[in-house]
Parts: sequence; C-alpha cells; structure tokens
Amino acid sequence: MKAISSRGCVRRGLIGIAFASGTVVGIVGAAEALAGVRVAIVASAEVTTDDPRFTDPRNKLEATGFFDEVRIFNALLETPSLAQLERYDSLLVWSNRDFANAETLGNTLADFVDRGGGVVLSIFANTTASPNRFLAGRWLDQGYDIIPPGGGTLSSGGARQLGHVHYPSHPIMEGVTTFRGGAASFRPLTLDLTSHGVSIAEWSDTSTLVATSTRFRRRADLGMYPPSSAVLQTLWDPSSDGARLMGNALLFTARCRVDINRDGRVDFFDYLDFVDALEEEDPAADFDGNGVVDFFDYLEFLPMFVAGCD
Repeated sequence: MKAISSRGCVRRGLIGIAFASGTVVGIVGAAEALAGVRVAIVASAEVTTDDPRFTDPRNKLEATGFFDEVRIFNALLETPSLAQLERYDSLLVWSNRDFANAETLGNTLADFVDRGGGVVLSIFANTTASPNRFLAGRWLDQGYDIIPPGGGTLSSGGARQLGHVHYPSHPIMEGVTTFRGGAASFRPLTLDLTSHGVSIAEWSDTSTLVATSTRFRRRADLGMYPPSSAVLQTLWDPSSDGARLMGNALLFTARCRVDINRDGRVDFFDYLDFVDALEEEDPAADFDGNGVVDFFDYLEFLPMFVAGCD
C-alpha cells in the first residue's frame, strides 16, 4: 500500500501549506532543520577498503557525529559513476596510488560539482607529480583545481602545525584550534593557488592547509593527508583537530539538499519537485533518512526549504 494516496488532493494540500505563512512558521518553529548529510570517501589509498588508510579517515569522520553516512569508494580498483555518487552530498578525494582511471574520475567529479555536489580534494591528489594520481579530464582541463596539480609534496624538516589562519570565522575553521601534522607533515610544496583559490589557513611554514574557491561554491582543498598516526606514526596527531577539519570541509561543501532540481537555486520549482517525489515514494524524498517516504519527510524538508541555502 502506498504511503501517499489521492495524489491530486495531497499535492494541492501541500502547496497550500507552502502558501499559508502561519502554518509554515509553526512547522519551522517545531522542527529542527537537520541536514542528514551523507558523504563518501573516493580515494586510491590501498587495495582493499578494510585497510586502515581507508578505515581510519572514515572512522574519524563518523566520530564527529556530523554525518548520516560515510561510504568508501576504492578508486584504485574502479571509478564510481555519477549515478553512484549522486546519493552523496560531498566527497573527500585523495590518492596514495594511481587512480583506476584519472580521466574518467576527473570528468565524473566535474559533473558532480556542476550538479551541486561538494568535493574536498586532499593530498596527494592535489599535490603529486605522478600523472595517474591527480585528476585529469575535464577536471584538469576546465580548472576545477584550487591547489595547482602536480606541484609535489613537502614532508621534510620535522613536524609542522597549524599556522596563520586568514579567516578565523570561516566555517571550515569552526572548532579547529590545533592541528599537528606529525614528523612527516605532508603538505603542498607550492605556495601558489589557482586564479580562483583563496587561502583560509596555513601550516606553520606558510604552506597551504585550507583553501576554497571563488568560482566553485562547493569546492575546498586540504593540504593534509587524511590518514592519521593511528595508521603510521609519522602522520597527523589525532588528539588535534584534524578530524574536525575534514568534517567541517565536507559540511561546508555539501550540496544544498533542498535544491531538488539541482539548478543552483532554491525556489518553488524545488518544492513542486519534492512533492512529486513524495507522492511517487521516490527515495530522493526520504529526508529523514529512515528508509520510508512519508509525511515525516515533508516535515523535515519544509524548514530546510524555508531556510534555503547560501
């Protein structure tokens, strides 16, 4: 039995609620606008996804409590399709080995960003000089990078830590007061950014630690290697705020979930598309993430829709 019946009546009723400002205000006051953010790791880190180079960053992201789901895609073995990635709001991408297909992955991630998804690129994918370990295709050709690719990585000179923060109030820096990189302290060799890059925070030697883009709202680069010293002693100290830094970057870049038609705007057409998805019991309308499409998803959606997105 369908959870929603008499579609025409339901659709008219929900549209009526949207226009009844008093009702909307009441619902917004009663419901929390929880994001229900789902993220994925897309990395060429090791042969199997149960390797600590995958599971350590995943576990740390899960421990932040920010996300409903953190999935791993092993980009060493295969390239996830756009359809597979569309379920997720933001992606953390890095490499330690060659990507299965750097060109196809670059094309797919460019499409993902164009459709409102977030991408956080990290070492070594944004620093390595190895051609198959940074993103190619449309990603490279059309300038989606923030840290110029192929510039190489620094890991010498001893431990580095969080240095100057250019924008302390930036959302990526919220709650980040310490970051200790360990004896390796992997960081970009180049101090340059692409023409649309903005430095948010530096390492203590002025290398780029966090950068965003003036061209792509849902892009960020981290000049850090995601696995911590729980994997290898010389990597970043998990008692500092590295997990929070990665989590904040994913939240900052995460797609606007109420932009249902993914045209870069939140308007009444998104409302109509959501109501259609609700009537069809389309999983895209499962805003509370419980696997059932029903009126509770509408109560979750409405305050988020009213709030809009930046």
